[in-house]
Amino acid sequence: MPLEVIEITDKHKALLQRLSDLIPDLDPESPQSLQRIFGLGIIALTMQITNKARQEEQEELVSELGDMAREIVEGETW
Repeated sequence: MPLEVIEITDKHKALLQRLSDLIPDLDPESPQSLQRIFGLGIIALTMQITNKARQEEQEELVSELGDMAREIVEGETW
């Protein structure tokens, strides 16, 4: 899906702008930056799902998701 199709609310835009003040290589207008932010959002969602899976004693899923998330986070430079 092209980036132009994704609508970002004013609140999200303000948050992105504030983050760009704190993170030197974050550009709210850059597709690469938005892709990194989207990826980190997936990590946060993964953490929520992992906690739920842990409560439901789905240890194989917990392990798999944890390994995948860890690999992505270790690749980040922020």
